Amino acid sequence: MELDRSVIIFIMGSVLFIALAFALIVFLVIHKKKRYEHLLEKQTMENNYHNQLLLSRMEVQEQSFRYFSEEIHDNIGQLLSIVKMQLHNIRRSSNETEIVARAKDCTELLGKAISDLRNISHTLNSVFVTNVGLPEAVEKDLEYIRSAKDVKCTLHNTGEDYSIGEERELLVFRIIQEAIANAVKHASPSAIDVYLDHKPHMLVVRVVDNGMGFEAGSITKSGIGLSNMQMRAALLKGRLDVASAKGGGTTISLQIDRESAAA
Repeated sequence: MELDRSVIIFIMGSVLFIALAFALIVFLVIHKKKRYEHLLEKQTMENNYHNQLLLSRMEVQEQSFRYFSEEIHDNIGQLLSIVKMQLHNIRRSSNETEIVARAKDCTELLGKAISDLRNISHTLNSVFVTNVGLPEAVEKDLEYIRSAKDVKCTLHNTGEDYSIGEERELLVFRIIQEAIANAVKHASPSAIDVYLDHKPHMLVVRVVDNGMGFEAGSITKSGIGLSNMQMRAALLKGRLDVASAKGGGTTISLQIDRESAAA
């Protein structure tokens, strides 16, 4: 009888111990789940806040670009056009051969300057970029570089064209524009190739130059202008990679999902 009671007490104690252990495990699981959800919510809020800061900064930059574009078009471009017209009138009214020849040279130079300014004005203006689409906007930027910097520039547009959305295309264009500007400014290339590869589920962009390149770690991100590109790539939820070698040129690659959101 005493043995049966001891067995019952042992069994009940074991059951109680198991129940308490199970309750503790459930409590710990629920606690960890709530903590994870809290951390996830906090991380989401931080990411949203960070993205909002990036968007605000990009919007300020776009507003500045638009302002400069309008100033170039409305003021500087018009002034140069008036000067060109005056030189044309001098050529027509003058009988001096040397004056006519110099006026002609100046008219041609002004014509080229006006054309270059028009290209700059277009590529700075986000409205133009979103209206014409990514490939044509890139071609317009390369056209300016070919004309102003004597660099062989080629656009390679492969795959079936599709739109990834106006805002996203503008971000991609600004990354390409930054990469081209950095190459011209820092690498002294003789050729720049831009690749737009429209894969079914991903847009792959590469900007390749044959300039002087650089060794890994020898130039800071700010030194080669990667900061703005990285921020825009973050907004695109894309992957930005830079490959370079001293004397071997530089390749900047961007991969973004076709359907991913920009913010």
